[in-house]
Amino acid sequence: MINYLIFAILFLILGILIFLLLGLKNKEAYEKGGKENLENKLNEVSNDINEIEIALASVTTPINELNRFLGGNVTTGRLGEWNLESIVQDIMPDSSYKFQDLINPESADRVDCAITTAEGFIVPIDSKFYAGQYQNYQSAGNDNDRKKVLRELRTAILRDAEDISAKYILQNKTTNYAILYIASEKLIDLVDKIPELRQECLTEKKTLIQGPNTLAAFLDTIRIGHHYLQLNETAEKVAEVVRRIKTQFDSFDKSTEAVTKRLEAS
Repeated sequence: MINYLIFAILFLILGILIFLLLGLKNKEAYEKGGKENLENKLNEVSNDINEIEIALASVTTPINELNRFLGGNVTTGRLGEWNLESIVQDIMPDSSYKFQDLINPESADRVDCAITTAEGFIVPIDSKFYAGQYQNYQSAGNDNDRKKVLRELRTAILRDAEDISAKYILQNKTTNYAILYIASEKLIDLVDKIPELRQECLTEKKTLIQGPNTLAAFLDTIRIGHHYLQLNETAEKVAEVVRRIKTQFDSFDKSTEAVTKRLEAS
């Protein structure tokens, strides 16, 4: 639909340019030097058309990407990954995260995001997007259908939590929990309608369920840890400089005292 609108606008502009061109042609034909002026106008029109084509090409690319997503060629899971990347990049220091990271060198599985804490442990974050269950819940006609959708969502989340935990929690390398990120507060509302689901995921699957808001708050606490670590490292460097200065002053005092004694003896 958007492509059709753009092409319609393009044809309208071309029609106006052709109309102006014909008017210029009739007018210039009766004037002295009209041929040269007409050629200049034709060149100008040609340049304008080229610029329009370039602008249209620059617009067509993102529109095609959008159409690919709406048409199903881009998975909703990838949409969740884009959302996760945006939140992490906005909050965390550049050196504290990696995307599509191979946490376990003995496995080919890559976690969507690996956050490194100030203590050096990795927090695995994997993104999931339950678009089908959300659509089914919205289209459900009665309470029984909605309860059925919530049961299906519960099963899917527990299965994914088990998979994330098994793949990405490693002793002495990662934290003792992972994060299942759901990139929609509307879906998080559905999760909260399922009793004990969050607690079951945490206690039995060692997986935290987080949406955009809770993930942002969680990452901010990790960022503060990095900030204090940097302050501590700076403080240690300053303390070391102070110790060196004190040592140099002590040596200077001893040297001065020795020189004073020699002068008094002479």
